[in-house]
Amino acid sequence: MPRDPSEFLPLERAVAPFAEGFKIKSENDGSLCGVYLRRSAGSRKPEVGVFAGLLLDATPFPHYERVRAPEAIVVAYVKPAKGAHRKPLIEGEESPFASAHATLLPIASPEPFEFFPKEIGALVRRRRLPDGADTLVDRRLLEFCRGSLALLGQSGLLDVLRQWTVEVPIAPPPAAGA
Repeated sequence: MPRDPSEFLPLERAVAPFAEGFKIKSENDGSLCGVYLRRSAGSRKPEVGVFAGLLLDATPFPHYERVRAPEAIVVAYVKPAKGAHRKPLIEGEESPFASAHATLLPIASPEPFEFFPKEIGALVRRRRLPDGADTLVDRRLLEFCRGSLALLGQSGLLDVLRQWTVEVPIAPPPAAGA
């Protein structure tokens, strides 16, 4: 797996057409290796975005069924898994994530998007890779990631995530004479 930042370059180039409005972060944390397109309200604040790359170890993701790592994976996520900012994005049939899932389910075959409303990675698409295809420069991985991001764009979810902001309550001004 990538030891040198230049090894992320092919994947960064593949996702570049979808990166407008997001910060790009390449990372290998041992379980996921790839590129994050993210929007955050600051450190230790809520974050939304999309991860594209490789699933190397499924142990941190027990809700994924029938996983045989490594797999290509694209995940639309909302961090943390609990919080007021999450509800309008994920909960309810009309939420952007649920609407995107309903839109994508019939067209993203044979690898459909899976919807996990209680998980950080709420909308997930995976593909098993053939032997030897578990690198960030493999054409099949790059095409899968690019195609999955195009589908998320077609569903409108990427635009929702690009425009996302955290509403910070503003304290009312002190009363006059206080």
